[in-house]
Amino acid sequence: MTIYQGSRYEYSTVDFFSVTEGGNENPVVFYEFQPIGKISYREYTWVFGDRIDLVSHQFYHRPDLWWYIMEANPEVKDPSNIPAGTVLRIPSVSS
Repeated sequence: MTIYQGSRYEYSTVDFFSVTEGGNENPVVFYEFQPIGKISYREYTWVFGDRIDLVSHQFYHRPDLWWYIMEANPEVKDPSNIPAGTVLRIPSVSS
């Protein structure tokens, strides 16, 4: 696994790797959140044809913040394969 410069994991600590039967690495990464205010959530029901970057743009006006949505929905393992009907938590921040 590579942690890229500018990634939200850039200054994180990789604690350990586990390896699946297929040989895939599963890193455990620890990082600290900056205080960002009070977090609340909306719900969004995924429909066929949605893309996580477009949903991010819809709520944040920035497609690159798709990972906010993914971190609020850890049960979703693959952002490119979300079944229609899945209800996602969409975090919003207010100060």
